[in-house]
Amino acid sequence: MALTKLKGQLITDNAIDHDQLANRYTAVQTIGTTTATVDLDASSYSIFNITANLQSTQTLNLQNMKTGQVIDILATGASTLTLTADDTSETFNNLGEVTYDGSSNNHIQIICIDDTDSAAIYNHTIQTYTSNNQPN
Repeated sequence: MALTKLKGQLITDNAIDHDQLANRYTAVQTIGTTTATVDLDASSYSIFNITANLQSTQTLNLQNMKTGQVIDILATGASTLTLTADDTSETFNNLGEVTYDGSSNNHIQIICIDDTDSAAIYNHTIQTYTSNNQPN
């Protein structure tokens, strides 16, 4: 049995479970009101459930993302949507040809490819979704 030291505690192989992961990998933030810019703190949450309709012009500002980190954003509402980040310079790449659809529920998934402050890179996908327990 291999032992590893983590924050002063010994752990065995496969002994880390969901309860021991940081909030950036497990927590959901429900956002019930929106302002022109909504800050999404990826150091505290991995899923952002925006239950309020987005405004006509809406900015979602990513904060504190790390390379390899993935976040999910659930949103609806007619909006001209803009993604920004707290970096000094960043690039957002849309994977695929789907764009935000304000008349539907949207699932936006973002992965941080590079968290270098002066040259951060984020790839994102957007899909609409409906409730359906029979996916075929």
